[in-house]
Amino acid sequence: MYKYNKILDLVLLGIIGYHLVLSPFSKVEESFNTQAIHDVINYGIYPSEVVEQNYDHQSFPGVVPRTFFGSVILGGLVKLLKAGLELTSLQPYEVSDDQIHLQVIARSLLGFANWWALTNLRNAVNQITFRDKGAKIKGLIGFWYSVLLLTQFHLLYYSTRFLPNFIVLPGVVYGFSKLLKGDTTGLTWLAFLGVIFRLEVGVLAFIIAVVSSLGFGQSNIFVNIIMLTVGAVAGLVTSLLVDSYFWGYLVIPELFAFKFNVIEGGATAWGVEPFGAYFSKYLLSLFKPPVVLLLTLPGLISDPADDGISILAAMEEAEAKKKPIVTHPAKNSLRILFISSILFIVAMSFQPHKEWRFIVYVAPIFTLQAANGLTNISIKWSLGIFNKILFLFMLANIFVGTLVALFSGYVSSFNYPGGDALSAFNQHILTNGEDNVSVHLGVAACMTGASRFGQLTNKNITYDKTEGEEVLLPIWNSFDYIITESGLRDINGPKELLPFDRSNWELIYAAQTFAKVTPQPIVSLLQKQKEDSSAIPSLVIEIFHELVANKGRSPTFVNFAKGLIVQANYLYVLKRTQADDIVIPQEAPSTDEESQEEQIKQVKDIKDEVNIDLDSVKEQINEEIDDFEEGETN
Repeated sequence: MYKYNKILDLVLLGIIGYHLVLSPFSKVEESFNTQAIHDVINYGIYPSEVVEQNYDHQSFPGVVPRTFFGSVILGGLVKLLKAGLELTSLQPYEVSDDQIHLQVIARSLLGFANWWALTNLRNAVNQITFRDKGAKIKGLIGFWYSVLLLTQFHLLYYSTRFLPNFIVLPGVVYGFSKLLKGDTTGLTWLAFLGVIFRLEVGVLAFIIAVVSSLGFGQSNIFVNIIMLTVGAVAGLVTSLLVDSYFWGYLVIPELFAFKFNVIEGGATAWGVEPFGAYFSKYLLSLFKPPVVLLLTLPGLISDPADDGISILAAMEEAEAKKKPIVTHPAKNSLRILFISSILFIVAMSFQPHKEWRFIVYVAPIFTLQAANGLTNISIKWSLGIFNKILFLFMLANIFVGTLVALFSGYVSSFNYPGGDALSAFNQHILTNGEDNVSVHLGVAACMTGASRFGQLTNKNITYDKTEGEEVLLPIWNSFDYIITESGLRDINGPKELLPFDRSNWELIYAAQTFAKVTPQPIVSLLQKQKEDSSAIPSLVIEIFHELVANKGRSPTFVNFAKGLIVQANYLYVLKRTQADDIVIPQEAPSTDEESQEEQIKQVKDIKDEVNIDLDSVKEQINEEIDDFEEGETN
């Protein structure tokens, strides 16, 4: 089956690219790395004054500091690539007035790294599979692994996204490849990455070390501890040097985040779920339909690197020959990784706040174990009718899962109205030739796709992201435009988030977001087919002709697909026509303590009148854009 690897690799890369092209913008969890990569590309990293004066995190540091390590690597690569292309006058991308093309390049590099790591894991399992020796069909486990990857939405959709979990994922999967081949330096690699990027990766590394040594006797626990320690110390030093430079004070971000989120319980502010949520909810979300989960149990029957020699037999042989015990270094390695993954999920379940991305690292291992299980089923295809039915059932699930993953990617592309609204604003400015204007980006816009990459670079435009109504109200009338979720809604709809009079603003653009999926276009098509048996064939022929004539583009198919999606207005781009009547304290700040308290009270009274609750707004927006991707959309 090795001959199919290149084809499957290209399909996998194509699907990752498909998700990237459909959803070029970023979401709130990616915001830190998105802005940091932008700043590395545009301002560089030296001297330190450049960082202090220009970097986004200086104004919006977030709740806890995050590492710059991955952002510096990605931003640096884009900067070098950009300089090289400009030097050679080659530009294989469309240069726009904003820098979305640079964001796409950075995401492409990350997507390629994740693609390489996933395919490298496939190559690793092919290298250790004893079953292939003398077999007519070789590479079955790797083949089914590649096929099962195509059924997964979250893993592939987020492979290009700047979430810290996916920036570190290529390195984590590379560490798995080492461990799969029996190379315990993979533990050092995982510990190193865990300390810099995500501490849960270090937890997984520790569990693997214990299971391998104490559970299977496949390695020495003391050697494993040394491997983990070396990696952890190297990670601590690296993070301290890199991140302290960018943050301007001594810091190891992951230790700070651990203290805030776990020890102090700060993560619970984002939601608390029951102990078993990872098993009852999030694993099912990662694998839909659950064909991968169903196949992991048959995968435990045998291990790819099992040489058939038991430990007891190896001991007897070693004693007879007066030689040390020798077994295959990768023996039981997949079992070790899979069982460690289960225990890792159990360990993560003790943390009250849960998200699927905290356990996404185990997805490639689950997929590999499922591929082993599917191989065990497929090689017994001819042994009975039950095996044939079971195998065909699994193939049907794979086909359905791939279609669901592709459609899920299309639906998710409608979850970034902030990026859409900012692009519409930019286009309005360029079309009308305006300059020297300011626009306020509301919280909802910044959380759903608006970033520094989307800002015009050749115009004198002020993009304001002020948060906090006490600070925002005094400068409200200085904005020429606003992008907000409280535009021209029905009077009976949700209360406005900002205190402006509708009559003082002109609607420029309404950005929509995903509301629900409707089967109406399919129902209508079936009704037409019932009346005219040529309806569906005619539609297929028309789409095919358009694809040929328009170099892979079909307006008919696009319109049909859009008809399946119901959207709702979410963000509004508004242009000021006259000033809003806002009463705010005009007196200069007083040094008199009593007078200062009175001024603060007046501002708070204004806040109460307009009923602004920024924290609840943030939480609501975050939940809304995650609804579909976590399988909770009605």
